[in-house]
Amino acid sequence: MVWLNIDKPTKKCTLHMNSNCTYLQEKGETEYKGIGNLKRDGGWLSFADPKLAKQYHQSTLPDYEFIDHC
Repeated sequence: MVWLNIDKPTKKCTLHMNSNCTYLQEKGETEYKGIGNLKRDGGWLSFADPKLAKQYHQSTLPDYEFIDHC
């Protein structure tokens, strides 16, 4: 499983694939960012593989920067 961190204020989608990544280990739902759903400022969405995450970015948020973090 991979995670896509969608950040609406900065218009960035960051892909995380390494389960040892500090950002993945510290992710948590907040008032404005969800896990498994998008809130006002974005959120973390899980995908079965990186291709699906990239397809989601291209079809849903094409104007957002895509970052392959880990």
